[in-house]
Amino acid sequence: MSVIMCMPGWHNERSDDGLRATRITPLSDYQRSNGCLQQIVALDEGELWLLCDAQTRLAERVATAERLRPRQPFLPHATT
Repeated sequence: MSVIMCMPGWHNERSDDGLRATRITPLSDYQRSNGCLQQIVALDEGELWLLCDAQTRLAERVATAERLRPRQPFLPHATT
């Protein structure tokens, strides 16, 4: 495998199967459950760059949503 240059925040490798990028920093459970990927596979460097860019932006926005999310869900009082 050879290392290729790509987006900051990603470790990129070339293999027999194509190109693979893996995030350097881990995702939160919230980010993973909302579509953020830890690893991306592509056929060429242009595709890999675009996918890494899209995933980086998605992770940033999902992290913002996570910060804005209430710490505990709202539970209405039961009436009898």
